[in-house]
Amino acid sequence: MSLPFVNRQNGLSETHAPAATTTIGKKRSNPSGPEQLSQRRIERYWSLYFPRLDIDAASSGHMEDIQKFGKYLQQHPEAFSMDTNVSCMFDYPTLVEASPVPDFAQRIFNEPEHLLCCLGLAVCCVLSSEYGSDAEHILGDHRLQVHLLHHEPLTHMKALKSSLVGKLVTVRGTVVRTSPIKPLLVQAQYSCVRCGVSQIIKIVEGKHEMPTKCTTQGCKSRVFDIERNVSTGTRTVDWQQIRIQEKVNDDPRDPGRVPRSIDAELLSDLVDTVVPGDVVNCTGIVKVMQSDEGKGKGRPNSLYILYL
Repeated sequence: MSLPFVNRQNGLSETHAPAATTTIGKKRSNPSGPEQLSQRRIERYWSLYFPRLDIDAASSGHMEDIQKFGKYLQQHPEAFSMDTNVSCMFDYPTLVEASPVPDFAQRIFNEPEHLLCCLGLAVCCVLSSEYGSDAEHILGDHRLQVHLLHHEPLTHMKALKSSLVGKLVTVRGTVVRTSPIKPLLVQAQYSCVRCGVSQIIKIVEGKHEMPTKCTTQGCKSRVFDIERNVSTGTRTVDWQQIRIQEKVNDDPRDPGRVPRSIDAELLSDLVDTVVPGDVVNCTGIVKVMQSDEGKGKGRPNSLYILYL
């Protein structure tokens, strides 16, 4: 699931660079300066950002990037801001200049999923270290989304091709359609129909997976019921899809052509932030979904469409 950030432009102003607005609680003093993030804290938030990768199987590169981001955030607490408890915002030009990890600009373009997850995990660890139980109460068990402000360069929609799948881009255009807001399942709790023992399954990019076996020793049941009550381990987030259409004057060499458009998926605090007619800069990861075009009975479909 891509996580775009939408910067609404009303012709008067743009989003300001982030300032230190985190008001979680009383900050602990640390006169000795930045320190290594503890393994315990990394393990605490690991499954939120890498649900399909066991921490013991993680490469050294994962830990190195997380520690480097953690050191940078401890040295520069003003580098990010939090207006809500579900996301944090970074000024992209500031990150590029500071380069908390080597070749940050090139790597965030080529491997955005990895770096954004490492950065988000580092934010959680630093907040937990500096604010203790106050941070735990605010962060809870949900993933803190990372939004990049003022990302550049802009990518023209005509350049959105298969070669950019998995890359971080920013497109500019007019919102022409918004869908109703719907709940998206991100974590499901299942109970065994035989012994009643529950287990939690993380839902990654909307791919719903059932448990393969019961965790109770000796129970061979493979039938499970999902517990839909959110008071259990089942979690949902708000989801909305918007369609962005390029501005006609963005490509004057193609007069009379139908404007290009692309869909983008918004999550959590980004939903309901734009309406049709708004001109926006949308930053997100280019993903693919299967197209209904050419789909027939008994015939596999190999066509896909791009989205953010």
